[in-house]
Amino acid sequence: MNLTIPDDLPIADKRDDIVAAIASNQVLVIAGDTGSGKTTQLPKMCVAAGCGRTGIIGCTQPRRIAAVSVAERVATEVQAPSRIGYKIRFRDQTTSDTLIKFMTDGVLLAETRQDQLLRRYDTLIIDEAHERSLNIDFLLGYLKTLLARRPDLKLLISSATLDTAKFSAHFGAAPIINVSGRTYP
Repeated sequence: MNLTIPDDLPIADKRDDIVAAIASNQVLVIAGDTGSGKTTQLPKMCVAAGCGRTGIIGCTQPRRIAAVSVAERVATEVQAPSRIGYKIRFRDQTTSDTLIKFMTDGVLLAETRQDQLLRRYDTLIIDEAHERSLNIDFLLGYLKTLLARRPDLKLLISSATLDTAKFSAHFGAAPIINVSGRTYP
């Protein structure tokens, strides 16, 4: 599995810091401008930090089309399409080999009904947390209580325009990493 981070993405400059922070913390808040590479590179950094050994890495997206397109992009980058899957309403493209699963926040919320401890996952990435939909708000509240019952579960909260101090405080002074963005002509 190819875990390299493209050097032209701003998140590449913080790779070592992020991987170390994932490995040594249960919760991590990551803020970065659009185009910094958070969505496509954070799951790969989780694998580099040792996640995905006892469960899968789940990454939420606010929209179905984003979950599908990001899964396809990451599958191409890691050169292991069978290890990357997605699940959206009415379509489950995961297998027993899936290591990284992209899904809508609604899918993850629905999974809490069948598995209240989310045992299938060892890492969750809540991406685009600034969207602040009801699903995301419910998930963040649910995950806060779940973390106490699942000390093995890692949580990354990622956003472009996130009030990092509030999210950090909500999760017990979780560390914050800021990633610069890049501008386009």
